[in-house]
Amino acid sequence: MFNIMIRCLLIYLVVIFVMRLMGKRQIGEMEPYELVITLILADLAVIPMSEQTIPIWYGVVPLLVIAIIHFVVTVGTKTSPKIRDIVSGRPVVVIDPNGIVFSELKKLNISCEELVEQLRNLDFFDLTEVNYAIIERNGKITVIPKAGSVPVSRNDMQVVKPENEMFYCVVENGKVLKHNFKEMGLNQEAVMKDILNGASGHAKDLAFCSLSEGGDVYTQKRGEMCQNFKIKLIEKHYLPAELKSKRELGQAVG
Repeated sequence: MFNIMIRCLLIYLVVIFVMRLMGKRQIGEMEPYELVITLILADLAVIPMSEQTIPIWYGVVPLLVIAIIHFVVTVGTKTSPKIRDIVSGRPVVVIDPNGIVFSELKKLNISCEELVEQLRNLDFFDLTEVNYAIIERNGKITVIPKAGSVPVSRNDMQVVKPENEMFYCVVENGKVLKHNFKEMGLNQEAVMKDILNGASGHAKDLAFCSLSEGGDVYTQKRGEMCQNFKIKLIEKHYLPAELKSKRELGQAVG
């Protein structure tokens, strides 16, 4: 009996140590690889606790190996956007100003009914209130409401609220996220040139930079305060296909 108590205590302490290394995220906020590691930890911990014929180190060593794997994967996802995309996927826009993006819902294996249910949980009971809806890497949904659906504050009482715009992270840890420029239909070289002129530096100097569809830029260099400015997105900034679609839309509206 005493032996079982010692084994349980030792495995418990090792599991606590490994979970502490994983940080303070809740289950609903975990990345896919973190959830997988958590499930593996549960199985590895139970076996040496209940089976006295199995040496205790057969349970401790795999737990420590899992901790090392988690550390390596975490460092990789933080330093390399490509590794993060492979391991955790990317945020996916499932509703845009044109409506529901059915092709993305199909890839995510999410039905329209499930999407509507998640929107109701966020107090959106009408799709006309939603400008953008994004399924994040952890499976949660983020909603950017239309201007008319944003709660009015005291500062808004005398202000005409503009439409909320989609924004993308374009630089992280000094690395340019090319796929987000492509997603926005923008010419990476032309836009980055204007951003770096405003930020007075090089891309490698930026710890973070985001860009909205309207040209609002938020940048922050390592160890410095954030900086906000606006660039004017003109014809040279857009990729040919995106520019063509904008012209066609303008002609249709006109």
